[in-house]
Amino acid sequence: MPITPFQAFRLDKAEYEVLRFIEGKIDEHLEKEYFPGLTVAVTLPAKTVTDRILHSIMQRYEQAGWRIERKSPGGEMINLDFIPHRSDLE
Repeated sequence: MPITPFQAFRLDKAEYEVLRFIEGKIDEHLEKEYFPGLTVAVTLPAKTVTDRILHSIMQRYEQAGWRIERKSPGGEMINLDFIPHRSDLE
């Protein structure tokens, strides 16, 4: 039986550990820098954060109530803006 796209995309154990570590760093930064209504810029190392991990990060934070905008197309660093959804401000 063919696998689903969800099954095909699952992160392996090493990728999941990187995801957990990066999420911890993002959470620390958001807790330190966020104030209601503000956009928080987050920079991630492109060598560590693969496209698969970045996709998972963006999906998980969007589910948690953030809108994510990628500010850089490539290079050594990945620049993201974390913007709260409007309903979270009310």
